[in-house]
Amino acid sequence: MKLTVSALLLSLGVCSATALAQTTPQTTRPNPSVSGQQPLRSGFGRRGMKRRERREGVRALEQLNLTDAQKQQFHTILQSQMQNNKPQREQMRQLKRQARTGRLTADQQTRARELHQQLMQGRQAVHTQLMNALTAEQKAKLQELRDLRRANHELMRPRRRLIN
Repeated sequence: MKLTVSALLLSLGVCSATALAQTTPQTTRPNPSVSGQQPLRSGFGRRGMKRRERREGVRALEQLNLTDAQKQQFHTILQSQMQNNKPQREQMRQLKRQARTGRLTADQQTRARELHQQLMQGRQAVHTQLMNALTAEQKAKLQELRDLRRANHELMRPRRRLIN
């Protein structure tokens, strides 16, 4: 009797040890925003779309045949905007990190809205300055390119619905 109980316990121990050894440990990936690490970037999602939009904007500018003076003026406008908005963008980045961790107070939410509004106004001002640097022909060509892009976007829209 003692032998059967011992054998039963031994076989139970071996089976449970084997079962534990075969299970894969569940590892949790740390939240990069909390741990301070950089998230893995695959090129998809919002950032990937921003890059694509930026490339499309560069292609459009190449088709406008800008003069060297216009290119220099664009560069100066964009550089000054980046330098002027650097503190606001850094504050916004910090507030977004806090929002991801769930530690954003009501005052900080209000500040984030104010910063967002300031940055939007800055972008609109830059857009106005850039448009003022273009000639009438270049503005017409830019509008033509925008219309073409919108038309292509509308053509692709039903196709995306079918895929999803």
